[in-house]
Amino acid sequence: MDVLSDVLRSVKLTSVVYFKSDFSAPWGMEVSSGEFAQFHMVIRGHCVLKSDETNIVLNAGDIVVFPLGTAHWLADETSSQRSNGRDVVHAIQSGRPMFRGERVSATLVCGHFELDRGFDHPFIENLPTLIHIRDNEKRELSWLESISNLIIREADQEKPGSDLITSKLGEIFFIHILRAYILQHGKGQGFFAALRDSRIAKALSAIHAQPDKNWTLADLSKVAGISRTGFSTQFKTLVGQTPLNYLTRWRMLMACEHLAISPGSVGEVGDRVGYQSEAAFNRAFKKYIGQTPLKYRQQAQRYHV
Repeated sequence: MDVLSDVLRSVKLTSVVYFKSDFSAPWGMEVSSGEFAQFHMVIRGHCVLKSDETNIVLNAGDIVVFPLGTAHWLADETSSQRSNGRDVVHAIQSGRPMFRGERVSATLVCGHFELDRGFDHPFIENLPTLIHIRDNEKRELSWLESISNLIIREADQEKPGSDLITSKLGEIFFIHILRAYILQHGKGQGFFAALRDSRIAKALSAIHAQPDKNWTLADLSKVAGISRTGFSTQFKTLVGQTPLNYLTRWRMLMACEHLAISPGSVGEVGDRVGYQSEAAFNRAFKKYIGQTPLKYRQQAQRYHV
């Protein structure tokens, strides 16, 4: 089981590419904090990027993503006046770009990724404030270079289906960016480091492949190929919770999804996530989610109508 793919399906990843556009100096764009993970690719030239935690120069080929929707701004120079980012996007999409002129200082592709941040999982908790992939790093990762070039080419066209193509490419782009981030930072702590640890990753894959199995600590440590004590310590260090707590958490998240969209009974949903008794499932669900499965289903299905 591919754990990252499994989680990304559950967080309902989607993407939007706003534009590919030239920016002539002087120019500046202020992006407010929000629920979306904003991204920028510098195609040509360079620009300054600033947030409360970051102050860097972006060069041609660089990619930046703000997974938590952190406020930031971009400009040709720090002293340049900055316009509201939404106004910039609207002007470009309306065919009336703001920053026209002979002195093109940068060409950018900009957009956002949407994630269900209410998804109670270490993936969301461990997302960084900023991911910055420099051009030389991107060129070393041929798969990221290839998808970047595809997005650039498609964003430059106005052919039937282009919006959908760039949207789907954007989702793949985000996954490749996460891969690059895992390669860069996979030796630290957190969920992304756990994905790079071959032993812990095996246990995570087993849980995701069979959440309904009656897993024990001994079973999972055997899958990982290390002692129970070593496995438990390493898992908690990286993931931030014990293996069995993670199992329960994943089961509850899957139960929430099934209750929202599945026509099966509460007992059938409980069975799908490892509870042979409906009463046991009700107790576990209420303890973790704070309400009964039936009440959760009623609320979730009203929301989805």
